[in-house]
Amino acid sequence: MRQAAYNLIGLSVALAVAVSRTAAEPIDLRQISAPTLRAVETLEQLPGIGEVLRDQWSGELPADAQEAETDLSHYGLLLEAKMQPTTLAQCIALALQNNTGLQVQRLNPIAASAEVRRARAIFDPRFFANLTRDRATQPATTFLFAGGSPVLFNQNFTLNAGIRKTLLTGGQISVQFSNNRRLTNPSLANPLVPLYTTSLSLNLVQPLLQNFGWRYALLLVDIASAAQEAAYHQYVAAITNLVAQVERAYWGLVLAKENVQVQERGLELAKEILRQNEGKYKVGALPHAAVLEAQANVASREAALIRARNAVVVARDQLRALINAKTEDQSALVMLDPEDRPTVEPYLTDLKTSLDRALQQRPELAAARMDVHAKGLQRKVAQNQLLPQLNLVGGIGVNGLAGAEQRVLFGDPPQPVRVNPSYVGGYGDALGLLPDGRFYNYAVGATIEVPLANAQSKAAYAQSNISFQQSRLNLQQLQEAITLEVKTALANLESDLKAIEATRAARLAAEENVRNQRARYEVGLATTKDLLDYTEQLTRAQFAEAEALVRYNTDLAELRRVEGTLLQARNVVVEPLHTEKPSWWARF
Repeated sequence: MRQAAYNLIGLSVALAVAVSRTAAEPIDLRQISAPTLRAVETLEQLPGIGEVLRDQWSGELPADAQEAETDLSHYGLLLEAKMQPTTLAQCIALALQNNTGLQVQRLNPIAASAEVRRARAIFDPRFFANLTRDRATQPATTFLFAGGSPVLFNQNFTLNAGIRKTLLTGGQISVQFSNNRRLTNPSLANPLVPLYTTSLSLNLVQPLLQNFGWRYALLLVDIASAAQEAAYHQYVAAITNLVAQVERAYWGLVLAKENVQVQERGLELAKEILRQNEGKYKVGALPHAAVLEAQANVASREAALIRARNAVVVARDQLRALINAKTEDQSALVMLDPEDRPTVEPYLTDLKTSLDRALQQRPELAAARMDVHAKGLQRKVAQNQLLPQLNLVGGIGVNGLAGAEQRVLFGDPPQPVRVNPSYVGGYGDALGLLPDGRFYNYAVGATIEVPLANAQSKAAYAQSNISFQQSRLNLQQLQEAITLEVKTALANLESDLKAIEATRAARLAAEENVRNQRARYEVGLATTKDLLDYTEQLTRAQFAEAEALVRYNTDLAELRRVEGTLLQARNVVVEPLHTEKPSWWARF
């Protein structure tokens, strides 16, 4: 059974990644890790009877629930820690292993798998039994039953057992073995005391209208299976979205660090201008206003650098919280220092190609299609409930009896009542008559029930039909949204390529302008304000070029996300969903 659970869950819950991967190595989610083992236990392991009874009569929460209430192991972890250089691929791997939101999503396919099992459980055979002992005494009205006693008593000991099962046809079949031991007054009507009666019967109740149809009994299983597949695709979508979020956060941190470097270079240049102005002021070559102007520029640059460094702290914390990987001592989240630099990776932009990819590979579309499928099946179930109940009922069985002969007198003069010696004996003799074949019973018939207004079934069908229409419209809306996402992502990527060229040209021009203005400044042809203005333009141009490169990388990840190719591009291996095979008794 445990191996079946592994096959059932497949990648829906399997996750193992290493932090030492290179960008070319695949992140294989099919390996088994600690979260997966806990997931299998969630599906497979059940509490023992002793534990159930203990918790049933306990006024407290179970120990694991109490522990969960007071657990603070994930609180306050954004503390300072040793900086660790990390690539984008390593960040993705760490996030897939440690992100709490993804761990929550990982449980959804498991819950859906349990729902499939629950739907199939209607075909599980059920053992039933009852054991009763009763005694009754009442005034005797005739000697036929009470003999010569004024009191008639009856005492029965009954033991019945059997197995019943729901069939794939929607009918219910049962086999019952019945036993009775009766003590009563020895009399003309009851010469055998105690009397043992046994029977073995086969009974069938088969719907012919409501709850009947081609594969109707399996519709609930089909609905649960569709929900399981939808949950799997939603889980894949959650993985894709997490990878895209990690990429945005990673490149956001890279841009924040690049901004710090730009601001530091700008501040260093501003300080150099300040030193030159102070030197020229001391020799009378510049007025004091030029020094004040340079000092104000240095102060402004320092403020901008403070803000830029704070932005790095915020961006790093956002990435740390998203990845959620702890240090070895579990005291803080890992401090991540990006190693990768933004590059211009060539990518063919074609709207039709991208739309075709998204249509085939977007997990959200697959999940929405499965939801439409499930809602259609649910409407089919509700449609069947509009029919009246017409059931074929039938049964066949064999029976036997035996008992101890009592001396019962009747007549004038009184003579012993003669009893067929074939039926004199004990419980074993009664059982021996079952295969005899002479003593049998059968019954066949039909039952019908027709609600006069049938309002409940009509309302249920209306609700299921509305639910189906909503699911169909949700799929159409998702198709519209994905079309817009793909076209927007393509437009953004094409714009980013042009922006990279433009910002590079602007940065080169700004560098040239600063060099020219410094030369003019040295010979007194440019003022301090002119030089400061051009250095500010250079700072903005440097940041704009870095921002354009980062935006290209984030928009490329977004395009791959909306196309449904991001996991493939990042070598994240997702295994197809494996379904659990039904037990043999669920096949008939």
